Amino acid sequence: MSTRKEALMKRRQLAGWLVLLSIAAAGCGSATQDATRRTNATTPSAAESQQAADARKPKPHKSPKLQGKFRNLAVGDGAAPGCKGDLSSLPAGFATSPAVWMSTIKGPRNLVFTRENALCLHGFTAERAVTVTVSDGRHAYTTTAQPTAGKLAFSQYEPPESLFNGARLRVYDIGGGVMQSRTWDFVPQSAARESLAAAGHFTISATQGSTTASYRQSLAVPTNPERARLRGESKRRLVVDGFGQGYTIPIGLYRMAAGASDQATLVRQLGSVVMPASRTAVFAVPQSAAGSTYCVTVPLAVQENCPSF
Repeated sequence: MSTRKEALMKRRQLAGWLVLLSIAAAGCGSATQDATRRTNATTPSAAESQQAADARKPKPHKSPKLQGKFRNLAVGDGAAPGCKGDLSSLPAGFATSPAVWMSTIKGPRNLVFTRENALCLHGFTAERAVTVTVSDGRHAYTTTAQPTAGKLAFSQYEPPESLFNGARLRVYDIGGGVMQSRTWDFVPQSAARESLAAAGHFTISATQGSTTASYRQSLAVPTNPERARLRGESKRRLVVDGFGQGYTIPIGLYRMAAGASDQATLVRQLGSVVMPASRTAVFAVPQSAAGSTYCVTVPLAVQENCPSF
């Protein structure tokens, strides 16, 4: 009797184990089935993948259009850089020891491409040349500042690539132990301009015999759309700046109305420039666009002093 009971109990235990195994198999499935379910749940469709790829692509820039007509406003020139006045805003040691810096009409802390600027030297003798080097950490540009007799003339300009073209730069004694150069439109050649813009700063140094000085200055790219004729050279070049990087900016030739009228009418598009990282580009104006009855400009909300070539 006991033997029969023991056999019956064993059969019941075996049946229970079979039921549990069946439940486990149904709930877990095979490894292949699990992988398939996970893949189907996480893999996006082809359409979804394409949408994600399109979202990552940079959106094309919508280039501004040339105006058919505009009113040209005549505006006077601003002030010039003043090196002597900068000393109060520079480190205290600059007023009592040799120093070198670049300055604008807003002082040495507001350097921006294309704006008027000048070279300033303090504590160097006017009897000998000064070697000046500008370095952005990757490239260095060296030139000679030559003390020159006479009075500094603010109406005369140096070339836009000054300090970056190796050409001798004249500096004038303006009193107080300070020498200052004529101003120039701060537009170095393209390679130097982009390198400076990437660095966001530069170090300017000056050496005259055993006398040395250096100064690290910040540099910003322009953000206000503008254009102007580059001065201090015989070339016909228009600098375009302040537009966003990557934008294509059209250059237009306009005919100025005769007499006292300030109206300008589009003749044709001369070409275009694409804004680099420095947000500063230079356009060579053709001889066919020269003449006082024409001016050359880009799309702007307000047109002031449209440049003639």
